[in-house]
Amino acid sequence: MSKFFMPTKVIFEKDGVLKNKDLFRLGKKAFIVTSPSSLMNGSLEDVTTVLKELSIEYSIYSKIAQNPSVEQIDEVSKLAREFSPDFIIGIGGGSPLDSSKAVAVLCAEKNLKAQDLFDSKFEKCLPIVAIPTTCGTGSEVTPYSILTLKTIENKKSFASELIFPKIAIVDYKYLTTLPHNVIVNTLFDALSHVIEGYLSKSSNHIIEAYAKKALSLFASSKGNLKENALKETDLEKFAWISLIGGIIIAQTGTLIVHPLGYNLTYYHDIPHGRANAILLSSFLRLESKYLKEEVSFVLNNMGFESIDEFSEFVRFFVKDSIPKLPGDRIEYYAKRALESKNVANLRHAVSLDEMVDVLKSSVE
Repeated sequence: MSKFFMPTKVIFEKDGVLKNKDLFRLGKKAFIVTSPSSLMNGSLEDVTTVLKELSIEYSIYSKIAQNPSVEQIDEVSKLAREFSPDFIIGIGGGSPLDSSKAVAVLCAEKNLKAQDLFDSKFEKCLPIVAIPTTCGTGSEVTPYSILTLKTIENKKSFASELIFPKIAIVDYKYLTTLPHNVIVNTLFDALSHVIEGYLSKSSNHIIEAYAKKALSLFASSKGNLKENALKETDLEKFAWISLIGGIIIAQTGTLIVHPLGYNLTYYHDIPHGRANAILLSSFLRLESKYLKEEVSFVLNNMGFESIDEFSEFVRFFVKDSIPKLPGDRIEYYAKRALESKNVANLRHAVSLDEMVDVLKSSVE
C-alpha cells in the first residue's frame, strides 16, 4: 500500500507574506512564536505589518532557544494561554516552527503540559501559519514536532495530523541574511530528509519523483555552496530542497541518521544538520549493502560518482566539527539509536554492530 497526505496550503513566493495577507484572516488574535533571528531577516516585520493592516491583535514570544525543552514550551504556552489567541504563527527554523506546533496544541488543550504531548492523545489544535527562515527543517509541511527532554538527555518527537500547519509561506529572501555556516547546516538537514525519506520502506513513486528533483537541485548548486559564492537563485533552490524534504518525511519519517545525530547535538553541541552531515556518508555505505540501486540513484542525482566522492565533499564542510568519541561512547550512542522508532522505517533489519560501524566510521 502507498499513501500520500499533505493538507498544508503552500505558498512559495518572494515577498510571500506581504503578497498573501488574506491568508492571515484566521481570527482576531495571533500569537507569534519565533527566535531573535526573525528580528534581523525581516520576517517578523513582514508578519506584523500584515497583521496591523488586517487589524489583527498579536503577541510575540521571540526567545525560542535552539533545541527547545519541554520546560520552555510550558513557559511559552502559559503566556499564549493568557493571551487567548485564535491562531499561532511560527517564524524561523526548526526550533520555532516545532515550538509553534506544541504551543498550538497546548492553547487548545489547556489541561495538558508539554510532557503530555508525547502521548499524542490530544484532540484539538489551533490553526498554525508556518514561515520558515532557514533551508533545513521542512517543519512547515510536517506533522512532527521535536523537543528536548532533559530527563532522557535527548530530543524526542511527537506526531499528529492535527499539527500540520494550515498554511506555509516559503520566502527565500529570508535566507539572504543567514551566515554561510547556517546555510550549510540547515541544507544538509534538508538533504538528509530527502535521502532518508527516499530510502525508507514507505517510499513510493511520488516520493521518488520529489527526491529526484530535490537531489538534482542540490547538484546544480553544490559547487557554489563549496566556493561560498551563493547567488539568489541558489538560495531559491535550497528553499525548494527544504520544502520538498519536509513533504517527503511527512510521508516516510526519517531513518537512523536522525537518532544517531541527536546524540551529537545533545552531548556535543553540534548543530542538528551538521550532525546529520557527519553521518550521511557512512549511512549510505550501510544502505548500499541492501539497496545498491537506490543508493546509486541518490549519488547520481546529486552529481557524485561514488560514496567516497560524496564523503570528500561533505568532509570539506564538517571536518572541524567531527568529535573524538571513545569506543564505549560510540556503543552507547549506537544502542540509543537502535532503540528509536526510526529503525522501523528502514527497509531492512539493522544490528548493533552495523549501527556502531556507521557512527565509528563517521567520526574517524
